[in-house]
Amino acid sequence: MVTSGNYGLLSRITCPHCWHSFPPAETLWVSSHPALYGDARLGPEVQRRFLPTRFDAGGNAVDSRGSICNDVACPRCHLVIPRAMFEMPTLFYSILGSPGSGKSHLLACTTWQLRQTLGTAFKLSISDADPDANRMLNQFEEELFFNDAPHELTVLPKTEKEGELYQPVQYGDQTMWYPRAFVFCVQPLSDHPRIAERQRLSRAICLYDNAGEHFMPGGESSISPATHHLTVSRGLIFLFDPTQHSRFREACQGRTADPQLGSAGWSHRQDQILLEAANRIRTQAGMAQNQKYTRPLIIAMTKCDAWGPALFGDEVGTQTLIRPTGTARFALDRGQLEEVSGQMRTVMSRFAPEMLNAAEGFADNVSYIPVSALGRSPTLQQRTGILGIRPADIAPRWIEIPLLYLVHLTSRGLIPSINNSHRQEDNSSQAT
Repeated sequence: MVTSGNYGLLSRITCPHCWHSFPPAETLWVSSHPALYGDARLGPEVQRRFLPTRFDAGGNAVDSRGSICNDVACPRCHLVIPRAMFEMPTLFYSILGSPGSGKSHLLACTTWQLRQTLGTAFKLSISDADPDANRMLNQFEEELFFNDAPHELTVLPKTEKEGELYQPVQYGDQTMWYPRAFVFCVQPLSDHPRIAERQRLSRAICLYDNAGEHFMPGGESSISPATHHLTVSRGLIFLFDPTQHSRFREACQGRTADPQLGSAGWSHRQDQILLEAANRIRTQAGMAQNQKYTRPLIIAMTKCDAWGPALFGDEVGTQTLIRPTGTARFALDRGQLEEVSGQMRTVMSRFAPEMLNAAEGFADNVSYIPVSALGRSPTLQQRTGILGIRPADIAPRWIEIPLLYLVHLTSRGLIPSINNSHRQEDNSSQAT
């Protein structure tokens, strides 16, 4: 068992690493005594996992050397699970896209913007459920928003197929590599208008970032199930990068000096990435090949600061989508958001009809939202040929909107919306 604090335990928990579902009674604990090193799944340099028989007065397990333990782990893969996931329902969301589409920047800027927006606008707190697991993402946030040299160029590393974002687990003679999840706790603050429903409204949010190469043919194997989270995700955010599309690039020629649309950029088939993801979801979930995906799919059209002005003569992504309501908090302007989505759908049908076909052939509920993680063009480093950004210049546009919209659609009451014309607050959603 695990201690419940002020919350009751869920009847079943889904591991954010291997996606095994289990009851709390099967939870393993992580030993804390320094003599108890060596785990069958994770190797000799990792604290041993065990099923406890003794607990202290606070409900924490006591290991075989008498030390009080704090961390809990999955009974299948033995990886640590944030204790919040035992108390709060978890919203799983997957973020995917082609190599170079901007996933690292989007994730870092999204979580940073949410740390600013959720408290002031929605009266919600957001915190790291496991600061150690979120370490890389926090480092990205610090590099972009707490940089000691804000006027010098900086570059975030691209998401790799291997490395710190993946964790090895040994099953007999076979080693499996699981993606590292980023997990956050979202809970109503004391001035939330529905604070009395705090326990019911609180959620853990689990995000996954995959290298685009994982969705190339042969990009995933039986020992690297890096994209299996797609089947447990409550919604998908697919990053479509217009600067990597030949027709968008051609339409922008001579209208922008952005290096991503010049010699520093490239074009390739991004629809193939989405089609491969769709195929894996259908296969892993046992869906028929003609069966539609019923959960939300958001096409985040990245780097809108680069292509928006070139195509429309004004800046895309500058309208206000978060508006005050009659209560103490703000809400998404769903009417305005759907209007923007319709406009972007028209743009996609003109310049990237194959992408539109892939998205709407796969999912019933598709939205198109322009975003910019940086808010301005990067600078080409002549010596290295690498694109960098000065942290002082970063001004994200709508970067948090795709995730806010997903939460609104998949979790009742957390993120309200208002009707664009009637300004009525709407707490309904497609799922609880």
